[in-house]
Amino acid sequence: MRTNDPFCAPPAPDRVHRGSPRRDVSEKRTHASRGWLLCCLLLLIATPWAAHAQQQYWYDGDQRRALWSEPSLVADFSTRSAKKSQVVKPSALAKGDPGRQSPVFRERKEASSAPMALPGGVILRFDPASSTEQQRALMTKHGLQPVRELGDGTGVWLMASEPGLPSLELANRLYESGDFAAASPNWWRPRALK
Repeated sequence: MRTNDPFCAPPAPDRVHRGSPRRDVSEKRTHASRGWLLCCLLLLIATPWAAHAQQQYWYDGDQRRALWSEPSLVADFSTRSAKKSQVVKPSALAKGDPGRQSPVFRERKEASSAPMALPGGVILRFDPASSTEQQRALMTKHGLQPVRELGDGTGVWLMASEPGLPSLELANRLYESGDFAAASPNWWRPRALK
């Protein structure tokens, strides 16, 4: 109960009646702090998932292999940086044509794992029992543009594709279609020094 007596103490917090202005303010503060805490917790939980979201995969023959992207690096395959030693660079310094760049991947999470990138192209292996006509029909069915056969009569072809993720996605889609014996991206890897 409220009186007009200025010397009367306000009701104790545990005795504040629902709907009173003091209770509404304290409830809003409590809800706001709980909301802030919940947002912070969700952010902390989601951060590791964001790192895992960068994981991709590719097929090496019939083996599915994991890949991890290296967000701080980019492989630049533009004509200005065509020198092998200058392909991988920090992503902040990459000024080449974005259409000629690729994310840098590793087969393991460790930074000591060798970098790999996608300059474009998919390597396809046809069923050895397929004829040239059957191979051409599959190329047409999937809208592929052959660049060249790798070896004479091997049934292994390099197909054209955009660099970067489109190359990886095309290779995975082609293999998963079941029409090919193998499909993998045309990987770029740095040369090992002897």
